[in-house]
Amino acid sequence: MAQVIKERATRLFKVLSEDKEASRRLLWFVISIAVWSGLMLMPTPEALGIQGQRAVALLAAVCIMFATEAIPLPAIGLLIPVYQVMIGGMSTDLVTGWMMSNALLFLMGTLMLVAALSSRGLDKIIALYILTSVGTSVYAVVFGIVAVSALLAGFMSDAAAALMLAPVLGMISIVRDSHDGPVTNLTKLLIFAVGFGAIVGSPYTPAGGARNVIMIDYMQQLADLDIGFAEWTLYMMPFTIIMVGVLTVLLPVIFPPEVEDLRTAVESLRTEVQERPFGLDQAVILVVFAITIVLWLTIGGQFGIGIIAVGAAAVLLVLGVVEWRNYQSDVDWGVLMIYIGAISLGGYTAETGAATWIANSFLDTVRDLGLGEGNLLVMVISFLITGMTSAMSAGATSSVMGPIVLEIGAQAAIPSIVVGLTTALASSFGFMLIVSTPGNAIIYASGYLSASDFIKAGLWAMLSAFAVFLMMLLFYWPLLT
Repeated sequence: MAQVIKERATRLFKVLSEDKEASRRLLWFVISIAVWSGLMLMPTPEALGIQGQRAVALLAAVCIMFATEAIPLPAIGLLIPVYQVMIGGMSTDLVTGWMMSNALLFLMGTLMLVAALSSRGLDKIIALYILTSVGTSVYAVVFGIVAVSALLAGFMSDAAAALMLAPVLGMISIVRDSHDGPVTNLTKLLIFAVGFGAIVGSPYTPAGGARNVIMIDYMQQLADLDIGFAEWTLYMMPFTIIMVGVLTVLLPVIFPPEVEDLRTAVESLRTEVQERPFGLDQAVILVVFAITIVLWLTIGGQFGIGIIAVGAAAVLLVLGVVEWRNYQSDVDWGVLMIYIGAISLGGYTAETGAATWIANSFLDTVRDLGLGEGNLLVMVISFLITGMTSAMSAGATSSVMGPIVLEIGAQAAIPSIVVGLTTALASSFGFMLIVSTPGNAIIYASGYLSASDFIKAGLWAMLSAFAVFLMMLLFYWPLLT
């Protein structure tokens, strides 16, 4: 028996020594467990209590695991509710109530609707049609790419929006082939238009990212605030509209294009649009999608946007224009597992008082610095969220910080809707690092960009986004609250 254990240990050590990524993940997993153990063994703060201490320990370990992907992210999502029941002492009914929420149904439904669009090629048809309708000037094309990317990102993840604009890479290839000299700046300009357009488009509707859905759910659960699809869009739409214009001007300044007319590339894409078939199935999907948006805007508050979303996905199955295997293969079910845990984590930190304790500790610190009230505190929160979203996913940042910042806002008498919207918006400012958003990773994978390009373009884009956010915070949102 001892010999068998020794052989297996030797084999494991050999694998870890050869696989640097596996070694890195194991190291961070051990660190996360060590942090959890240290927090569990520390004397319990009187204001926190043993239940809250267990929640804080889980929160710290989850932050490390989310940021480093020490174990697969869906596994983290599934283990969170297990911990809450078996170690945290929460009742199963309470935990499952946190998990199966309107937010989760909405996320599930929108992922299925996007899968339906892509299964019939509608994503590329829509993207190509709009891109070929804006003209041949490089500045018009940049505007078209940013606007289309932003438009699509309002109803799917930034990664999905970036993937749908993959034909832009074909445009780059055509331009490169038709010019003798290098077109490096033009290449970077068009690719960043795709990626950054998706980033600025993701906040304008609740369907634009899991971060939005999570904050809607938190505002409902923790602040007793119901915000519908139309109201969210009313608050957030100006940011996307203004940033589309800002990026259209800003990106060509950062990367001055070597070519200013893309007639050849645009004509090639127009031919591809004309060759793509459009039949009854595509028409039915578009009609159902349009009706779904109308229902979200009109009766979403009455019946729940989640119920409407999954109902629309079911209707497409009943009509026979989509098959279940399309949903099985094209929906990232792992994302749902992540947010099952993330949403329940928010309820857990609130229920145990952990969110209140962390919020009070944070407020004491910023008050000592004279930043603990009003819009100054909101700006501090936005900086904190932006910093965290650079280290972990936007959805993970919202799930971890949502309950805490809502409690901070409540303690400081700041409207919950302002704090919630700030958290969702600031968590989308992942411009500067490749790892900040999946969309950034996708455009980096094109092979045309470097890490320094992201810093160069991302710094100015992030500063612009903060400036637009500040204007909305000071002048626009007060008109609505």
